[in-house]
Amino acid sequence: MSEYLLKALVAIALLGAGLTSFLTMMALMGKTGERTNAAKLRRLHKWSGFAYLALLVPLVYLGAGFLSDLGEGLSVRAVFHFVLAALLLAVVVLKFLVVRTYRQFLKYALGLGMTVVVLTVVIFLITAGYFFLRGAALE
Repeated sequence: MSEYLLKALVAIALLGAGLTSFLTMMALMGKTGERTNAAKLRRLHKWSGFAYLALLVPLVYLGAGFLSDLGEGLSVRAVFHFVLAALLLAVVVLKFLVVRTYRQFLKYALGLGMTVVVLTVVIFLITAGYFFLRGAALE
């Protein structure tokens, strides 16, 4: 299995964990009418967030190794990927700090979470999505 395929598969799992966290919190906070089990949704949000972090760490490590191997020969897509990934990492750390430590800023957690999921989708599409489209085009 190539390193590209491994990173793309981990990215699919990361996207799944991120979307699970996003959709559970949206169902909890934004759904009107019949209420679902709030404790169950919070627990699912928490565990999918931990899964997201557990998948993000190896992707950051693999990406940093890949970036150092490339040196100065970065494509425009790679530069966008790096800048957006650095922004994503900063927002994830900020959200984690707000939720765990600086609870007086908890009102910003929803916006930070939405930013995390949007950045995750965009980064996925310009990298793993491109990888799968290009692989399908070559076959």
